[in-house]
Amino acid sequence: MRFLNFLNGQSNLRQIDVSEDDDFVDLQLTITKYWKDDDEHHIVQAKGLWGRETVGLAIAFRPDMKLGIVDTEVDKQRFYREGINFYSIGKLSDNFTKALNSLFKIEGTSSKMHDTIGSTAFIVSGQPEYFDEEYIKAKVFFDDGNEKHHYAEWYVNIDLKHNILELREKDPEYRKNIISILTNV
Repeated sequence: MRFLNFLNGQSNLRQIDVSEDDDFVDLQLTITKYWKDDDEHHIVQAKGLWGRETVGLAIAFRPDMKLGIVDTEVDKQRFYREGINFYSIGKLSDNFTKALNSLFKIEGTSSKMHDTIGSTAFIVSGQPEYFDEEYIKAKVFFDDGNEKHHYAEWYVNIDLKHNILELREKDPEYRKNIISILTNV
């Protein structure tokens, strides 16, 4: 198992809200750890600041994903169930969902993050086989069968070379569903 630790301490962490447009909430976290598990999943732990609170989470990427667009067409075989999974790292993840509640302007919801949240992933750009060298952009789909009535989409971009994890909003109408999927609501 390969394990890289990028930061010692919190002094290099930045504020997570990097929104440039008032209509969208875009987040950027600093990758503090990277490793592969026994199944070769790429796993990153990312942290940032929201005010004075440290926030964070872990995200795992399936190792077999390929670029979803082939010859300018969407390849329907390249939507990967459990392609990108989100993991709580305890209090820092609860702080993360608390920050999301505030940034999304969602009141009265829980901030306790589920231990594990799966999603279907589609790689928009980049070559995942070169995970540690490429800037990879993915679109994730939560509750894509809408069984829980919490369908949502989110962009997850990773630039391991520069220790950056981005979570970009697809559409503000998904905010409440993203919070519901991530937390114990």
